[in-house]
Amino acid sequence: MSATIIPRLNLQHFREMEALELQFYAADFITPAEESWSWYDLHPHSTVAAEVDGKLAGFVNLFPVQPAIYEALRAGKFNDHFMELEHVAPITQQPLHMFLSCILVDCRFRRMGLTRQLLQAAIEPYATLPCVGVVTDNVTADGCAFSERYGFTRLRPSDHNSWIYEQSWESFVKNCGRQSTTPPPAN
Repeated sequence: MSATIIPRLNLQHFREMEALELQFYAADFITPAEESWSWYDLHPHSTVAAEVDGKLAGFVNLFPVQPAIYEALRAGKFNDHFMELEHVAPITQQPLHMFLSCILVDCRFRRMGLTRQLLQAAIEPYATLPCVGVVTDNVTADGCAFSERYGFTRLRPSDHNSWIYEQSWESFVKNCGRQSTTPPPAN
């Protein structure tokens, strides 16, 4: 049994992702499927998903956000449930400030190396772009453990009952097991 990256996602995939998220998070921590789909429709690099035997096995949302949103996330003052399309930065707006919004693997498909496979596929579109750092907002103990395992530094609790983590893009790429070709951001 092996996982395959889904080459082109559709709205139904996003509904399946939302249902998978609801197994782990309260609805007030989840961006609705239609909103996530709108990001993907304009920024197809924002979400990567995999399937096993035709079933959604897991996904990752990794995308650039506007610098002010990055700082609000980093400060623990912005719940990504309220993320909207205009908060997502185009990849032409450089350097990029990255947000690892969610990574989730269905319990049935864990221990297959899918987390690393998803992360490496999510990094790929940004491989040659200047990225500053990555911030993540963890709601669960498993999310915190993931962030620590992948080299993130715990910054602070948020104002919405989660933990904020951050690391440099270069470290993130390395910790995901990929060689970086990212140029350093311009000063």
